[in-house]
Amino acid sequence: MNIKKLITGSLLVFVFFSIAFLVYRETAQKGKEVNTISELQAVSVSPAEKAEPAGEIPAKELATKSQKAVQSVLPVPAVRNTKVIAYYFHGTNRCTTCRTIERYSQEAIEKYFAKELQNKTLEFKVLNVEDPENRHYIQDYQLFSSSLVIALYKDDKQMTWKNLTNVWTYVSDKEKFYQYVKDETERFLQEKE
Repeated sequence: MNIKKLITGSLLVFVFFSIAFLVYRETAQKGKEVNTISELQAVSVSPAEKAEPAGEIPAKELATKSQKAVQSVLPVPAVRNTKVIAYYFHGTNRCTTCRTIERYSQEAIEKYFAKELQNKTLEFKVLNVEDPENRHYIQDYQLFSSSLVIALYKDDKQMTWKNLTNVWTYVSDKEKFYQYVKDETERFLQEKE
């Protein structure tokens, strides 16, 4: 019986302090809001206007300035960091065709996407999958030969990717190769938006 009274008393004390804490926090926050609004109104009035009596500043003008001040203090919504990366993966020992695919891939991307490369919404990376730090890409992208992979990232998280396997088919026709890389890269850049 004494244990029940002790537990009940402890719970009542806990509830009392929880409510007191919430009330304290709520009143403290209201005090901060009042200070913040006062500070915003003080900031929104220029030094020349402060010299004039408050009654001489039109209420509409004061309200507009206060709104502008509040807007400048409000947090700006976070912009999603999106980008597309074109990876060219190769091994240590490379044949002429592999080197041609790399060169054509880079040339096509630089030719059609100079602006995107400049503003870093598109990157071209050449990686040797036999280097220890890059071996994971073999499983990540199911690589079985030298490959051009396009990947879309949002907030540094990969959303989707595609292995452009037809680069092997078009390597003998530079214009078709370029068009294929251009079309696939454009699709990913459009998904970015």
